[in-house]
Amino acid sequence: MPPSLQSLVRMGYQCTFGVLQAGQYGVAQTRRRANILAAAPGEKLPMFPEPLHVFAPRACQLSVVVDDKTFVSNIVRLNSSLFRTITMSDLAEIRNGASALKISYNGEPQSWFQRQIRGSQYQPILRDHICKDMSALIAAPMRYVPLAPGSDWRNLPNIEVRLSDGTTTRKLRYTHHQKKNGRSSTGVLRGICSCAEGIPCDPADRQFNTLIPWCLPHTGNRHNHWAGLYGSLEWAGFFSTTVTNPEPMGKQGRVLHLEQHRVVSVHECARSQGFPDTYRLFENIFDKHRQVGNAVPPPLAKAIGLELKLCHLAKLREDAAGNIKQEKMDTTGREQEG
Repeated sequence: MPPSLQSLVRMGYQCTFGVLQAGQYGVAQTRRRANILAAAPGEKLPMFPEPLHVFAPRACQLSVVVDDKTFVSNIVRLNSSLFRTITMSDLAEIRNGASALKISYNGEPQSWFQRQIRGSQYQPILRDHICKDMSALIAAPMRYVPLAPGSDWRNLPNIEVRLSDGTTTRKLRYTHHQKKNGRSSTGVLRGICSCAEGIPCDPADRQFNTLIPWCLPHTGNRHNHWAGLYGSLEWAGFFSTTVTNPEPMGKQGRVLHLEQHRVVSVHECARSQGFPDTYRLFENIFDKHRQVGNAVPPPLAKAIGLELKLCHLAKLREDAAGNIKQEKMDTTGREQEG
């Protein structure tokens, strides 16, 4: 079990724990995180907040062992959501490497979420709608991944293309028999390295400057075919978990805008976390992505905070009622003595 939870229990604190899905609290992304709430002896221990938004449910149950006893999280209210998942679409069009810190919005807000995220008084200036400047070779596949939902690097055409820096890519060459999947129906080889035949890799097999990155099919069979890398978002969907450094070939590679051939901007990531548009970020673009990606989504933090507030107010009412009762007992005792 987590050492922090174990330590709290042994110190006498009341604890509750569970996995919360941020998407169920008004955030346009899937983000499942373990949470621990604790209260000192004598204080009220809050429950986790009710979900507010319909969101594709995955298992949010969690069990831990404390001193040989198994405890299960108390999160059971997963289907009581009232609202549909929120989305965004009112941000201006930008290109790879966009660096203007202030630009205009793409018109007036068109949805409840857009009105809420902009604030009560709409500001005409959009901040931090900037995106990382990818190199010519990294940026090229973004233009060739189909816009169809679920597309990723596996849908890239094996062609030669001219890059923005004036160079030209090469076609990926398949030079080995692939032991796991065999030959295609036409007998064409599928392997790009000697390891596909079950023997050690040959450095001479490595290929460079290809539209389809050589490293992906090279190790795909060992890593779920690298599903999602160079993947784009969907208008009818939501963000995958927002990370601190959006990279199309990173751990979470579904970070391409759905139609603008670039990675998601700082502002789009901030919105996916539920930060209001008026929130200010500082330092360079990498620091801003890190600040956003490491944050607890504000709507989720607010939902938990409201539960803590309710417990605090309930405890104050109990204490006040207890004091009144004690005063009555003291008054009665004095009257009897008199």
